[in-house]
Amino acid sequence: MEIIKKGAQPNYSKKVIEIADYIYKHPEIKISNKISVFCSKFQKTERTIWDYVAKAKEFNKTRIQKQENAKNDVMTSEAVEAFKNGLLSRYDCLLELSKIAKGDERKVQGNVIIPTDGDRIRAIQQLSKMQGWETEKIDVTTKGDAINTAIKVTIVEKKV
Repeated sequence: MEIIKKGAQPNYSKKVIEIADYIYKHPEIKISNKISVFCSKFQKTERTIWDYVAKAKEFNKTRIQKQENAKNDVMTSEAVEAFKNGLLSRYDCLLELSKIAKGDERKVQGNVIIPTDGDRIRAIQQLSKMQGWETEKIDVTTKGDAINTAIKVTIVEKKV
């Protein structure tokens, strides 16, 4: 937010910032009650002070927006970190899948759970995908050419 106008006096921005600080610190007080105070302090007309107030309000909007953005950035980074801490790592996933694939029993809320054969097979399939054990499919019949090639038919007429 640029407050200083080209060709403006150097004190212009100081005056606007002073008014902005007053508005920011005392939001409960109407600025119209303090216009005469600023007029005598800065030795400016009421209209000029109202121009300063307008610029000061713009300055405060930018100030508040920057504070909100900074607060949101901090909250966002904390939320992302908490989210990451709650996630299983790749190693944790592989470890849990390995336990299921081996058929290891586990206790959940006092109950003993033993993986079924279907659970074990699905765990092995998932491990296979995660570890890259699946083989790459190779087409040995067409040598990489498209299977759906166009068939060309030539018709030859015989004259009798």
